[in-house]
This record gives sequence, structure tokens and C-alpha cells, in this order.
Amino acid sequence: MAPKIAFIGLGAMGGGMVSRLLASGANVTVYNRTRSRGEVLAEEGAVLADTPAAAASGADVVFLSLATSEVVESLLFGVDGAVDGLPEGAIVADMSTVAPEFATSLQARLASSGHRGLDACVLGNAQHAKDGELRFMVGGEAEDVEALSPVLEPLAKEIVHLGPGGMGATAKLALNLLMGVQMQALVEAIVFGERAGLDRKALIKLIAAGGYSSPMMKFKAGVMARRAFEKPDFRLKLMRKDLGLVLTETQRLGVPMPTTAASHDWLTAAMNRGLGEHDVASLLAYTEIVSGLNQYLWPGEAA
Repeated sequence: MAPKIAFIGLGAMGGGMVSRLLASGANVTVYNRTRSRGEVLAEEGAVLADTPAAAASGADVVFLSLATSEVVESLLFGVDGAVDGLPEGAIVADMSTVAPEFATSLQARLASSGHRGLDACVLGNAQHAKDGELRFMVGGEAEDVEALSPVLEPLAKEIVHLGPGGMGATAKLALNLLMGVQMQALVEAIVFGERAGLDRKALIKLIAAGGYSSPMMKFKAGVMARRAFEKPDFRLKLMRKDLGLVLTETQRLGVPMPTTAASHDWLTAAMNRGLGEHDVASLLAYTEIVSGLNQYLWPGEAA
């Protein structure tokens, strides 16, 4: 019998994953605080629950794809939280980007109530989710990873068990760090080149085609070229949140992070100018303004 899956959190990534699971024939019950997102997936075959507890009732696996550890805490352990409806022995796989310490404490709390926890962090975007091309970085007990892997297979091109609880979360932060500092470097290169007299379109084309560019940088260079900031693939405030988690962890470890700290500061300044809900590529708009490039529309302004 196919496992019963509960999926809590239906943003761009969560919604894409649910669509993929449904297309593979999975039995999926969903919950989202904004109900309309669940209604769209119900049209594809998902069962729509009114509470996290109802979604988790009778589930073999609960996936969480949420913005912050505070939301994870609330939807798991709060009023009508998923743990209230979860059978003993079920797996809770948290895909959210959280602090490693939170991931390990979450797994300990789940174990005390007879459940199994994993930090099953994800690399990829919403299209990768829909196409089943995600990479999973998992922390937790090996037997639990083995039990979860068949459920992940429709979503994954790679599943890597990195060790005990918290290691998946640690890997996700290390890789998101790279995204954050590359975004900073990309906007600086574009603004510098344009202020020095280069044509922006030509420069962005050179960057995207060059050997210095990563796949992520090529993708975000395209977002910047189109100024497609208002339908975020990755919100600026979440990038700032993730770099803040890195800095908290590295301060505990005594590891200096000068580049990450500078990127976090610049993201903070951009968020304070109202760009938090826009795509992280909108960091370009803030850098334009402070660099004297005033000819471009601010995100959200009508042409």
C-alpha cells in the first residue's frame, strides 16, 4: 500500500513538490495557512485539510516546507499542530531552512513522542520541484533516511545522507551562503560596469555566458535583465534570514565570515527599503539607487 503523505507548507517549492507527488500517484493530504494554495492542489487530486493535525492524521510521512523555525514550531506543536494527529512511528521530514541546533532539538522532541524526525533540506527551485530534479541533503538516523527515500524518489535526482540530525540543515546553510555572496558580487559587477560606461545588456550577457558564472548566477542575471522582481523565486528577506543563521552558527563555532557578514548587511539595508518580499535579485535595485543609477524604476512602480 502506498504511504499516506501529509504536506504542510505550499509555497512555490512545497506546491511544486506536491504536484510532482500527485503526478506520481501518491496519496497526499495538504495544509497551508493560506487556504487558496491548497485549493489549487485539491484540483490536482490532493486532499485539503483544515488544520495541520487533520493533515497529519494517519500519515506515514509528514513533510514541512516552511519559511522559519517559528512557523515550524507553531504548525507542529501549536494548537491543532501536526503532532496531535500523527501516528506513533511516523516520519517528520522538515525541508525548511533552519538552524542546525533547531533541527536537532526538533528531532529530540519528536523522538520523545514516539515519532521519527529528519532534516531533509532541498536544493533547487520550483521548476526543479515540479520536474522531480531536486537534491536532498538529509540529517538523521540511517534507517529513517532509508525508510524515507522511496517517498522522496519521485522528487529527487539525488538523496545524500550527511550524518546525524542537523547535518542536512548545516549543508543547506553552507550552500545558501554561496548564493547570498554570489548575489552580492553579481549586483556589484553590473553596477560597476554600467557606471564605468558599459552597456548593461551586453555586460549581463557576458556574465551569464562566462566561466566565472554559476548556474544560479546565470539564472539570476536573467531575472535582473528582465527586472522580474515581483514574482519571487527566492524572497530577499529569506536570503537575509539564511545568512543570519549562518552568522549565528559561525559565531558559535568561532569561524570568521567577513564576506557573509557584508552580504547580510547589504540585504538588511535593502530589506529596510521595502524589498523583503521581492526576489533576492531586487538587491540590484537598491545598489542602483545608492550608486547614482536613478534611471530605473523602483520595484513595484508602474512604467
